[in-house]
Amino acid sequence: MGKMKTSEISTKPKVGLITTMSPDSTWPDEWVVDVGEMHKQAKACLAEIGMEVLECGEIARTNKEMTAQGNQVRQMGAEVLIIYTGTWTYSSTAVSAALAADVPTIVWADATPGRFGIVGGSITRGALDEMGIKTTLVYGTGLDDQKLLAELKMRLTGIAAATRLRGLTYGVGGARCMGMYTAVIDGNEGRKKFGIEVDGFEQVEILKRAKEMPDEEALQFLSWMKKEFGKIVPTEEVMIAQIKMYLALKNIIKEKGYDFIAVKCLPELPSCYTTFCIAHAMLNDKSDAYGQKESFVCACEADSNGALTMQILKHLSGGPALFADVLHLNMTNGLACLCNCGSQPTDFATSRKEVHWESEGLREFTWKIGGACPQYVAKPGKMTLARIGRIDGEYVMLITTGEAQEFPREKLKEINWYHPQAFVKLDCDPDSFIKCLRSNHIHAVYGDFKEHLLQVCDILDIKPIVP
Repeated sequence: MGKMKTSEISTKPKVGLITTMSPDSTWPDEWVVDVGEMHKQAKACLAEIGMEVLECGEIARTNKEMTAQGNQVRQMGAEVLIIYTGTWTYSSTAVSAALAADVPTIVWADATPGRFGIVGGSITRGALDEMGIKTTLVYGTGLDDQKLLAELKMRLTGIAAATRLRGLTYGVGGARCMGMYTAVIDGNEGRKKFGIEVDGFEQVEILKRAKEMPDEEALQFLSWMKKEFGKIVPTEEVMIAQIKMYLALKNIIKEKGYDFIAVKCLPELPSCYTTFCIAHAMLNDKSDAYGQKESFVCACEADSNGALTMQILKHLSGGPALFADVLHLNMTNGLACLCNCGSQPTDFATSRKEVHWESEGLREFTWKIGGACPQYVAKPGKMTLARIGRIDGEYVMLITTGEAQEFPREKLKEINWYHPQAFVKLDCDPDSFIKCLRSNHIHAVYGDFKEHLLQVCDILDIKPIVP
């Protein structure tokens, strides 16, 4: 079968840049030249903060020019638009550009004294608001304005994380899992609100393909795992079965063109064959036996809200993203234990040599041959936690941050020896966190993306809940 080729998602947000000033012919030539230089400076600033800049090379002033450039950056694949106002401008032309680009817009007003960028910028922002175009206003000039650059980077990354959902295909394997209201999604609403196509596939097809698959490729994969990871406890029969489930699932993903998925797994698969634990871990990881790859979001228990949250977090961080239960929260010190059988990427471990593949420890199910879980303690570092849900039909997102703590492996015995766990000291008050919690599932990435997620919520009309 070989290496799975997923669509490459650039970690650089694609930013359309249009610089404008009013079309009046009475402007002195040096002002027009200055605004052209501002365009070059704005482009350099955006490149400096890691953006992929899409621009048309010249300033646009008339309605036709602004419409043409808006169309052009849309065709280039812009995920967010910046309209740079160097001085006074006609806001009507900016509306034309924004409507043509069809993405959220940031109005960047130049702050050079005497050039009146804020005058053109503020009226442009107001005009876009009048038209219901998602927009915000920033004010500043040049590479020396670190506060401006930090705000631009946050806003552009957050907006792109939201707009990148457009056109993605999400595959969900199996029906609602174990009565989880909080995991299901209306496919039509998913298309309308987030721009994702929701498609279904049956787990029986994965089982059929896995059972019919010859052992050769799975044995080669297992040989790689024995060299890559610190320990493998389950029997070869269990490991081969789980690897085949991974390979079969990769085939389905490729055939159907899925961009992210969730699989039901429980409660029926343990007694039918085995679980998706290796598949979960390996899909979300950035490498497998075939080499480096893109992290691919795979949520457990057919959790569509979880998969959507993870995909957004992946867009922000580059992945991988964590799928876990909040298994315990120390109400005194705010230490949360995040854990969910095998559905945690091994990239979250300090190293893969620290990952021990243990026999599945879930006792509430009848097992035909057994399962395998990647046991480890997640590496230390700043984390962002999030979870999309609904309150009476209104979408909400729980957002908080914390610090993953380093502990010896023996710490796992306090809750579940067999499963990977992240011990995260929450930055928020634990009482407030509990009051905001609406699902057993939570999702996380390394890094601080709290402000980015607030920007995502603004674009997608999700109510942020920040304890």
